[in-house]
Amino acid sequence: MPVNNALVLTEHRWLRFGSFSAMYFAQGVPLGLLTIALPAWLAEQGASLGQVGAYLGWVSLPWALKLIGGPFMDRFTFLPMGFRRPWVLAMQGGLVVSLLLLAVVGAGFDDGLASGSLALLTAAGALVNTFAAVQDVAVDGMAIDVLPADERGRANAFMGFGQVAASSSFGALSGTLLTLAGIVAGALACALMVGLIFVLVGVLRERPGERLLPWSEGEATPRTHGNASFFGNMGALTRVLLLPMSLLLIAVEFIARLRDGMALGLFPVLATQEFGLDTETWSWLNGIVGFAAAAFVVFLGPLIDRFGTKRFLCLSLLGSSLCHFVMAWLPGAWDQTTALVLFCVSAGFTQMVFVAVIALFMNVCWSRISATQFAVYMALANLSRSTGAGALGPLEGLFDPSEIFLIMGVLVLISAGVLTLFKQSSHDERLARLTEDAAPKAPGWIRRLVERSRFGFED
Repeated sequence: MPVNNALVLTEHRWLRFGSFSAMYFAQGVPLGLLTIALPAWLAEQGASLGQVGAYLGWVSLPWALKLIGGPFMDRFTFLPMGFRRPWVLAMQGGLVVSLLLLAVVGAGFDDGLASGSLALLTAAGALVNTFAAVQDVAVDGMAIDVLPADERGRANAFMGFGQVAASSSFGALSGTLLTLAGIVAGALACALMVGLIFVLVGVLRERPGERLLPWSEGEATPRTHGNASFFGNMGALTRVLLLPMSLLLIAVEFIARLRDGMALGLFPVLATQEFGLDTETWSWLNGIVGFAAAAFVVFLGPLIDRFGTKRFLCLSLLGSSLCHFVMAWLPGAWDQTTALVLFCVSAGFTQMVFVAVIALFMNVCWSRISATQFAVYMALANLSRSTGAGALGPLEGLFDPSEIFLIMGVLVLISAGVLTLFKQSSHDERLARLTEDAAPKAPGWIRRLVERSRFGFED
């Protein structure tokens, strides 16, 4: 009996855009609770900048360690259900369970921060982000596998929109729920939404003829490459990561993401302790601004491929740097209106950087090891973000907020300067040589025999 191909990713462009946006939405849901609403709630409860930074550093750490999942996904697959889809389903199921566990831990905070263990809450949040991060590896691998090269700019704009739309909307919703009903209500709302997206992934197929479930009808799609060994994957990964343009792009992203980690802790603390906003107001403000920034970048998506990813990213970094310099140089003019305008502009540039840098990383991936390679890039970026958040504690004792904004602006400016050295054509040439060197070759005696036969015919 023929299999219905209506919900097959390789067959429909807008299904790809919509589905990957939904999968990124699932990753953004817990981010809204853990990195937007809860930091503001902690600050409102009296937590110091150092405590908020430490919480964010540990909760964000799984995103830096997600590279561990890449080699397992490349090595262990269940191809009858698709190359990456089984991993996406498993991790989304784990994400739902971990959010329910977070609700259980959150029940201990019914009487405020002093009534529960911040360490236990941090550990539960880290577990949630562990499942979210590994799911991200699977989704990225699936995207690289099924997206044509000429769709990646637009697809990344939609995917980035999905994640930010989720973190913004659920950051706002969670802020309200934390104020009205506590952490339990916020965690349960997030679990419900991720569960609905889990159902969506359950009715999709990567390619025609594959199974929906392990016991369903269907068969694996033939692939041009099999499951490499761990050592084979690691050898190929090492070679491609150490290419000059790969190392340069890692430096660009690592430096820029230090700023992102600082902003995660600095913005909610200033909003609640400097401008007197409560958790609910800050969460909704952050949600609206983030959603608007992501929607704006969706419309810019086609320009990334047309204008040039490197050029688009460089201009975005320069704009972000300028915005932070203004924040640093005008501390006397800070009020709610000025801060809101600067925050909106900063959010727009941050989203532009996020979308462009992901597209650029996809362009430097080697097809043989692309999923694992991309996971390493994203993991290092998130390690940088965790480092930036963790640095707020030491920086708090040395600098005031305006000086921290100056540091953030300098970091982004340095990142833009390093990016000017990047050359895609140089990287493509080196990738071509790697591919040629990795191609299977006949034994030497067979090659010599062929050469002698060819010369004999020419004579």
